[in-house]
Amino acid sequence: MFENIQVSNSFKNQIISSIKTARLSHAIILEGGGEDCRIEAAKEIAAAIVCKGEEKPCKVCAACKKVLSGNHPDIHILKKDDNAMIKVDEIRSLRSQAFIKPNESDKSVFIIAEAQNMNPSSQNALLKILEEPDSHVNFILTCPSKSALLTTVISRATAYLLGSAEVKADSEKIQKANELADRLLQLFINSNELEFIKSTVVFNKDKQLLAFTIDSMLVIIRDAVVFQNLGKDFLSDYPETAKKLSSVLTAKKTFRLYELLTQLKSDCQSFSNHNLTLTRLPAVLYDIKNS
Repeated sequence: MFENIQVSNSFKNQIISSIKTARLSHAIILEGGGEDCRIEAAKEIAAAIVCKGEEKPCKVCAACKKVLSGNHPDIHILKKDDNAMIKVDEIRSLRSQAFIKPNESDKSVFIIAEAQNMNPSSQNALLKILEEPDSHVNFILTCPSKSALLTTVISRATAYLLGSAEVKADSEKIQKANELADRLLQLFINSNELEFIKSTVVFNKDKQLLAFTIDSMLVIIRDAVVFQNLGKDFLSDYPETAKKLSSVLTAKKTFRLYELLTQLKSDCQSFSNHNLTLTRLPAVLYDIKNS
């Protein structure tokens, strides 16, 4: 199980043990790893739940083959494109499906991919079925971190950490975010607001990249504060940008900028409207500079 998926041995052993002893919780959360890793792990667990073979998932029985090819009638996957928000009506529809008896298996499995994209209303709608599920229903929620979910949802599920190792794509995204952070702050320093706004188009469909970029900007701004206080303990890869920033903003404005971007980062990682957060990015910076 999980032969072709990058997960920790601890995660693998926990899941396999739960399946063999028939103690897998009716609702589980898969956190950590990369997005593709999480969804593939969820599919393997779903296959194990409906598998007809002795070693689950056997991957050769008809049920396993249908799951892994995406054609099993009792496996339902809610996965939105471009990390779009999961609306409450979609969860209500899923909840209605959960009351229907399975077609070919003893179980119906509902996978909610990137569950952090459910807003509070959606999560509360899901909570109703998590609290009193029918015996034939299993839920698998995937997300980068369970901390993005309501505590009431977390308390009604068993969370498993896939592992701290990130896929290569995430490492590349972090590097891209670092470069974007430096570019945006350079444009800010030079008061090129139009080019700044154009450069944010890359975030339109990538909430994670925006969060990474704001995080990198915060490190550079933190170094600007260090410069202003004649310190030498720099953390960013762009000390020259931090130095320039420290010269165009007062210490008070720099600190205020840090505070507001920290809030913006929090919005990125919560249930806030992504487009609104993206619009606020240049507004926050230039409002402070021009005040």
